[in-house]
Amino acid sequence: MTKKTTKNHLRIFAFLLFLLPISAIAQTPNVYLCGTGTVKLTPAFTGYTPVAGDKIIWTVDGTAQSPVTYAAAADAIFNVPATLTAGTHTYSVQVIPADANLCPSDASDNTVVEKLPPPAITVNAPGSVYCTDQTASTVITAAKDAALTLPAGVSLVYTWTATKGGVAVSDPTTLGTVSGTNNELFTLKAGVAPEAYVFTAEGKYAVGSTPIVPSTSCTATASKNITVTVKPGKAVISVAP
Repeated sequence: MTKKTTKNHLRIFAFLLFLLPISAIAQTPNVYLCGTGTVKLTPAFTGYTPVAGDKIIWTVDGTAQSPVTYAAAADAIFNVPATLTAGTHTYSVQVIPADANLCPSDASDNTVVEKLPPPAITVNAPGSVYCTDQTASTVITAAKDAALTLPAGVSLVYTWTATKGGVAVSDPTTLGTVSGTNNELFTLKAGVAPEAYVFTAEGKYAVGSTPIVPSTSCTATASKNITVTVKPGKAVISVAP
């Protein structure tokens, strides 16, 4: 491939990139919201402090909002609503000074807010009834619900609890081991006593180092009922005349 051909390809790529809508270009979230979480966006204009009479204009997802006449610091703040729809949302702001001798500011860079959908998980195992000698090969698996679509970089991590005969087990690891990248696997140990068990996974969002509001995140739970039954020992045959 010649240098000229390579340059032409780069020009074509740049042109196609220019044609893409802003929403098609990946944007790294500044914050994640979950449930009814909200945040306040507070601007600071380089080299300028708004004064009474200035106009503060926020642009949300590409649409300019009605100008706010500045009277106090709170007038410059944008309150992201708790009712925000799931998905990626962008916010920028500019100030138009009341003094006609001053220039309007450029719009700020976008602040990106990602609203996460309500989490939903499932917990499954190959069966529901196991003999005592089968427990060591019994794996209970937690996973996000098939209908749940998550943005890149977001996952669910799991915490396990259990009951035995309807009574909470203080330490579920006495019954099995937790493994998997996000603790999604619970494998029973050999010799689990015969009884009715309920294994419950709680899924919680993990978003890396980016803040999530509220910090406790949203959670979802799902359970699997397992019954361990006694397996009769081998019969001993006696022979008599």
